[in-house]
Formats: sequence, C-alpha cells, structure tokens
Amino acid sequence: MIKFSDLVNHLIKLLELNMDGPQSDFRRPSAMVVTTQLIIAISLGLFALFSFAVLLKKLPRLYASRKFRNNNLPSWNADHLFGWIPVLYKINDNEVIEYAGLDAFVFLGFFKMCIKLLAIFCCFSICIISPIRYHFTGQYDDGNDTVMNLTNAPEVNDEPPSSPETVTLYLWMYVVFTYFFTFLTLKLIVSQTKVVVKTRQKHLGRQNSIADRTIRLSGIPIELRDVTALKNRIEQLKIGTVASITICREWGPLNRFFHYRKQVLNQLELAYAECPPDLRESEVYSENYNLRRSQRNEVITHSNDQTLEYTSRSQDQLGVTHDDSPEDVTLYSQVQLKDERPRMKIGLFGLFGREVDTIDHLEQQLKFIDNEINQARKKHYSATPSAFVTMDSVANAQMAAQAVLDPRVHYFITKLAPAPHDIKWDHACLSRKDRLIKTYSVTIFIGICSVFLIIPVSYLATLLNLKTISKFWPGLGNLLRNHRWAENAVTGLLPTYIFTLLNFGIPFFYEYLTSRQGLVSHSEEELSLVSKNFFYIFVNLFLVFTLAGTASNYWGYLSDTTKIAYQLSTSVKEFSLFYVDLIILQGIGMFPFKLLLAGSLIGFPLIKIQAKTPRQRKELYNPPIFSFGIQLPQPILIFIITLIYSVMSTKILTAGLAYFVIGFYVYKYQLIYATDHLPHSTGKVWPLVFRRVILGLLLFQLTMTGTLAGFEGGWILSSWLFPLPFITISFLWDFQKNYLPLCKYIALSSIREHERDNSMVCSPADDVTYEYPYLVDGLEGPILE
Repeated sequence: MIKFSDLVNHLIKLLELNMDGPQSDFRRPSAMVVTTQLIIAISLGLFALFSFAVLLKKLPRLYASRKFRNNNLPSWNADHLFGWIPVLYKINDNEVIEYAGLDAFVFLGFFKMCIKLLAIFCCFSICIISPIRYHFTGQYDDGNDTVMNLTNAPEVNDEPPSSPETVTLYLWMYVVFTYFFTFLTLKLIVSQTKVVVKTRQKHLGRQNSIADRTIRLSGIPIELRDVTALKNRIEQLKIGTVASITICREWGPLNRFFHYRKQVLNQLELAYAECPPDLRESEVYSENYNLRRSQRNEVITHSNDQTLEYTSRSQDQLGVTHDDSPEDVTLYSQVQLKDERPRMKIGLFGLFGREVDTIDHLEQQLKFIDNEINQARKKHYSATPSAFVTMDSVANAQMAAQAVLDPRVHYFITKLAPAPHDIKWDHACLSRKDRLIKTYSVTIFIGICSVFLIIPVSYLATLLNLKTISKFWPGLGNLLRNHRWAENAVTGLLPTYIFTLLNFGIPFFYEYLTSRQGLVSHSEEELSLVSKNFFYIFVNLFLVFTLAGTASNYWGYLSDTTKIAYQLSTSVKEFSLFYVDLIILQGIGMFPFKLLLAGSLIGFPLIKIQAKTPRQRKELYNPPIFSFGIQLPQPILIFIITLIYSVMSTKILTAGLAYFVIGFYVYKYQLIYATDHLPHSTGKVWPLVFRRVILGLLLFQLTMTGTLAGFEGGWILSSWLFPLPFITISFLWDFQKNYLPLCKYIALSSIREHERDNSMVCSPADDVTYEYPYLVDGLEGPILE
C-alpha cells in the first residue's frame, strides 16, 4: 500500500525538481509555495462545498429560492447532501435558456468554450511541449522557477549539451505551437459565436411581446415632441404602423414625491408592526371618518404642557370600569396608549418637538402626499428628446431600429428598447443636459480613480520578488534574505491574497458609480460595468502589476517601444508562480464560497430579526441579483493569462482548466437555482467577450515574440510570428462586420419564418405597456397581516 505521506513527499520532490539550478540576480519563490497554496485552496474549497451542502439542506428557501418560485425546475432528493450535483450536471443548454434565459446561456457558453480549449491545450502541453522542453532544458515549464540556458543545458540522461542547431530546432516548437494555439482559439471562438447567434435568432425570432415591438427614439426635435406629430412623422417614413408612443418627460418632481411616499409607507408599516393588532385602528383612511369623528370621545390631558389625543375605543378595551373617576380614566388611558401605541417626536431628527401618535401622524402624512401626487399628475411636464415607440410588428420594429431616419447628426437616433422592467425611469426622465452632466462627470471621476489606483498596485507589486523589496524596504529585504520560509510567504502567498482583496472591493465601487451615470436601463449599466471592471483589472491588476513587479525602471522600458515585447515576456516568466498561486486560490479555493452567497448568509440573521413587516418578511427570501458586470471580467482576465502562458507553463494551463470547470458548475447552479438576473440584455454581452479574447491572443503573440527574441538569433524566428496579429485582427474585423449585427438585432428572415409557422409567442413578463408607472399605477397602501 502506498502511504499518503509518501505520495505527498513524491509530489513535493517533483515540484522542487531542478530548483537547485543556477540562480538569477535575486532568489525566486520556491515551487513549495505552489504546493502550500494548493493545500490551502483545496481545504478552503472542500470546507465551502460541505458547508453549502449542509446549509442547502437546512435552508433550502435561501439557497434554492428560485426552485420555490418555479415548480418546473428539476428537483433532487433533499435527504442526500450532494444529490443536487448529478441533477445540475444533466441540465442541458436548452433547459438553461428555459430556466435562466439567454444571458445565462451566453455566460455559461463562454465557460464551456474555455474548458474545451484549455483541455486541448493541456493535452498537447503535457504530452508534447513539456517532454520536449525537459529533454532540452531539464525543465518542465518556462517560468520564474525555470532557468533557461539552452546553450549550456544540464545533462539529462547523460546527453551532451545542446548544439546551436538543436537550440534552433527546440525554439521552432514555440513558433509552431503559437500558430496552432492561435488558430485553435480563433476556430473555437468563431464556432461559439455561431452558436450564440443561431440560438439568439431562433429564440428571439419567436417572440412577439411589446418589448420586441418597441424601439427607443432619441434626438427628437422640439416641434415633434408630441404624440400625434411624432406618430405622423414616423408613419410618413413607410416603416410600419405605430401602435403607441410614450414620450419621456421631465417627471423629476413627481419622482421625488414617490420616493418620499415610499419612505413614509415603510415607516408606517413598521409602526403597524410594532403596534398590537387591537390598537391599530385609525381614522385617517376610514370611509366613515366624519361619523366616527362625531361619535368618538376625546380626552385631553395637560401634563407637562403636552397634549395627548387618542381615538375612541370602549372603556372595556382600555380596562377601565365605570366606578373610576374621570381623572383616573384619563390618566390610565394616557399611560395605556403611551405604552402600547408607538409614538414619535415630530421635531428635528425625531429628537425634539411635540410627541404624537406614530400611526396617526404617518397616515396623515401619507394622505397629504397622496393628494400632492394626484395634483402633480395633472401638471404639465416638459418633454425630453426621448420616446418609446411601439410598432405593429416585430419586423417593423427591427427595421426601424436599424434604419437612419434623419439626415441630420444626432437626430432621430433609433435603438431597440429595453424591456419595461429593465428601464430606469428616473434616468429616462432626465433632460439631455442632466444626462450629459451625469455621464461625463462619472466617467471623468472613474478615470481619475483608475489613475490613482495605480499607486497602491505598484507598491503591492514590489512584494513579488526580493529584488524590489530590497530596493524599497532594505530592512525587510535583509530579513527575508535570512529566512527562506518568510521570503516564500511574503513573495509567493501574500500578494495573491492582497490581489484578491483588491479585486473584490473595487468592482462594487464601480457598480455604484455606474448606477449614477444616467444610463436608461439596467442592461446598459451592466454592459458598461463589464467594460469598466475589465479595464480596471486588466490595466491596473495585470499590466501595471506585472511591469511594476519585475522592472526597477519600467517606465524606461515603456518609453522605448522596441523593448515592450521583450519586457512583457520577461515579466510574464517572472510571474508564472504568482499566477499559478492566484488561479489556484481563485478557482479551487474561492469559487466554492460563491455557492454560500456570503452576503446573504451573513446578513440573513440580521435581516430576519429586522423583518417586522409583512413586506419585509416577503422580501426576506428573494433571490440575490446576479450581475455580469461583477462576475464576468475576472474569468475573462484569467482566460487571457492562461492563454498567454499556454506554451510556457503546463502548471498554469492545468490550474486554468480547474478554474473554469469549477466556475462553470458554480455559476450554473447560481443562475438556475439561487439568483435572479433581472436585466434584459438578450445575450448582448458576447461581443464584449469576443473582443477581449482577441486582445488576449494579441498579447499572447506579443509575449511569444519577445520570448523568442530573448535568445541569440531569435529575432529570425520571432519574425515568423509577424503574420499572426494581422490574421487575428482580420477575424475581429469579420466579427464586427458580419456577426455583430446578428448579436444586436433579429434577422427579418427569422421573424418571417416563425410568422409563417404561426409560432410567434408572447412573453407574459414583458407584455406590459411602456407607460410611466407613476402615472398609470394606483397608489399602494401599507401591507398588513
């Protein structure tokens, strides 16, 4: 029998293989760091997985909340801790679309493509690249734990050192596999694009909801900001018949009334919850208000110059007998009401002023604000240059959205309208001036924040090797030089955890800023957030991080563009162990914790205690919102990093494959059972993914060019990679020209095909009018038990 300890020792020796070779100008973290990180990550991942299985059994309404709202979702035996795993595995793509929508299908499709691609890469790397590299160099990987010295390679199996011809033959392997991996990536990304386009056209071509027949029109001239005039102008263009038009107006005052009303309503429901049921009776909204007012008995007591007013109720309810004197009745009633009915002070911050009955006071406020809203609805509001136009058919809406309606610039700009539930009416009602101010001010602020965030990232990068630590902190450098394990912990493990913390907080900050940018719909905010967060983690946490961590004068390298490829390849090699640790921690260690819904789990007991009203108890088990803007940028970055190292490091390829396999099933469970994705972007996130994969390929080719150029005579071999960037960019051009329109619009042939088959369906969730909700909805009262 093989002992587990012997197996661990064997793995450690394997990871430490050739670590005693020639040293560079500073000591690099030992491969033992990878083993330590792997043990930590596996422990964290298994703990999270078992914790989730137990909590899912104990709190199914929290961790499988969508299953309780949708009886069609597949179920499993609740008695088995891991019975959900085979059920989740068997859910196919069509069921993903049915249960979670097109956006979830596109998101999970990216993970499936990465799994397929990295699995092929791993097979070639393990079976061909690593054995060849070990034969010539004595190393399995070309990274910061590797000492590349081909001209004086260590003797392996008693073989003599490599000759220049053999070195050239070895380097040709880099050229061949750079071409092979590039074309394989392009083939799979194009293949996945065709799947997305085909599925999207098939699914959306059958829809016939109001959302599918509506366009958003902006840049409307002043003379056409009227329903009749605008309808006549559109129908004169012969693009179809207009069914309805909603012109967005500057409803700002009405918005403020409803926001204030919502606050009063929440306070009133809390007051009802704190009050005993038999003392909740109030006269403010009673139909027999005048009759009850004439019949009630008012008892007014002067105590400390304060006046107490209370509604009539029988003396039996108050526990008063007929033998009690009037003074006793008054005093007893005052104490009884003060103790049982909630009271509040109406002065500054609720700390000063006269004390009144909370329920009566808030209901009077609610009645007053309702009257103000009814009056505000009758007022005239200036029209904005935006409108929602619903056409008579989906085909006409698609033609109108793709057409140029006016020869003037910035006039009559058409877009497909977001779904009604996706619209942010507060932003749709903004004037053009206010929207531009919000957009540019937030954009400038985010740009300034991104620049300032370079500073902490640069200082964090100095922890990655002993050379930069010794330069900035000589005392710490000397201490680490004398303690090997401390050096490994600081340079190998600590940066990955700090990197993870930075990558956790900033995206939520950007999400908050994006919500204040004035975008009209939640889906536009989500797509904008994907771009912002990816830009942050790619520039600050990859490019700046990599360059600052390896070059003492990296600005000098950037000033000389001829050194960019060489510097990038050098930095990438130095960072190979760091990225192995990072991907292992993020994939194996952190991904299972996403199943725990940490935010909901931590806040659940506190929210449950504070949930006093029926509305709050009803919202307690609402699924959390899944945001692609938060979740998607990091997997894209991990894929780019894995792609860059695909020829150089088998360890990173293996870690990347594990990352995407675990991530696929974690996100699949969340999207189907645990979370809601409210925006209605219908798979429009795929173009963002495609462009960033192309960016990763260009960086991969640039890195390999610099790697080959680092060897004597390598520029000749690196010149063979010169056509690859042009080929890659040609695929991007083809996507922008031929595939992008199909990712944004529905082809008329897809619509007509389903019209002929009489299979057009209407989605009940979207079949609502594009009316301003505060004008058409009734006023909501408090929800009582």
